[in-house]
Amino acid sequence: MIQREEILGRIERVRLAARQQRWDGLLVVGRSFYDRVGHLAYLSNHFPPFPASPFVGHSRGLGHGLLLIPVNGAPTLLVDGRAYRKDLVAIDDVRADNDLVQSLIDLLTERGLGRSRLGLVGEDLFPRAMDRPLREALPSLILESADDVVATARAIKSTNEVALLRQAAEIAGQTLEAARAAIEPGVDERAVCAAGTAAGLAAGADFIRYLRVHSGPWAGVSSRWPQATDRQLVAGDLVTIDAIGAYQGYQFDVLRSTSVGAPTEEARRILDAGLRATEVTLAAVRPGVPVRELVRCALLSLDESGYAAFASGFVGHGIGLETVEEPYIQSGSEAVLAEGMVICVEPSIRIPNHGGCSIEQEVVVTRDGYDLLTTVAAQWW
Repeated sequence: MIQREEILGRIERVRLAARQQRWDGLLVVGRSFYDRVGHLAYLSNHFPPFPASPFVGHSRGLGHGLLLIPVNGAPTLLVDGRAYRKDLVAIDDVRADNDLVQSLIDLLTERGLGRSRLGLVGEDLFPRAMDRPLREALPSLILESADDVVATARAIKSTNEVALLRQAAEIAGQTLEAARAAIEPGVDERAVCAAGTAAGLAAGADFIRYLRVHSGPWAGVSSRWPQATDRQLVAGDLVTIDAIGAYQGYQFDVLRSTSVGAPTEEARRILDAGLRATEVTLAAVRPGVPVRELVRCALLSLDESGYAAFASGFVGHGIGLETVEEPYIQSGSEAVLAEGMVICVEPSIRIPNHGGCSIEQEVVVTRDGYDLLTTVAAQWW
């Protein structure tokens, strides 16, 4: 995994940013390892092992983690009472308690920060059930949004991060190939999902968060609960398989579309159009290109194929310690690609009650264009 020295270097960079904003420090929030751990893991190497749970009695904050980084002094990590990986966590001062609310109040008071101005990293993760008693106990404390400080740093991956993401993408490929091998008429979606999940875990995945198997009319739906059903595959069905999980904390997200058996003429047109849109979009990837240009390329390609009416304006996203990170590749984005970003490119065709297609590729933006991280073949028909 990412070594202690790299984590400590990240801490010093965000500490400098905090000083420039005249904050007294940063308070970083994270949730369970398979949920929204990104900011916390990036700055501590801690992955909360327990699911985020209701605040009841003195159990307030299970499945969360809090990292305090003062501009002066050592950082402190607050974890719930579950075991944590002492061999991995890069923070020396770690305090475990199932009542993270009281632990945070006590820590801020101890460090003389009860009347301070802190940047809050992970504002959308900070529970109201934690915020309210904190403000009641420390009414002079000021918390200001600081997500951009860490999100900007996380968007550009280090050499070590790219290596982990490359291995994660390899595991995604093995997951998808096993799922693909299970596709045949009469097999249900759950069996395909089970085959892929088992292969991904055997290949070294930390977990498979889900392996989405959508067939027939569901193949054109971007997401559905549950991930797979007992619907039996029918010859000629379009099938969409989306593998999402992680390797040593770093995520993979690779999507493939195909048909059950030989595709019909119409299904082939849909699949060919989806693949072409991905290829055209990737051709535009290089540093300095506005994200909206990728969206324009994807939509133009689908328009030329005759599927503009069924095209999604969401064409992809960044990936790293979380499945979906900045930048969002969607209409209206002001983001610009930069060397070192790792993105998932996934134009899609979604035809209601009929089917669809999306071919997702993970790439790292390089000086002259991009390097493909995905190893599994793009064309399955």
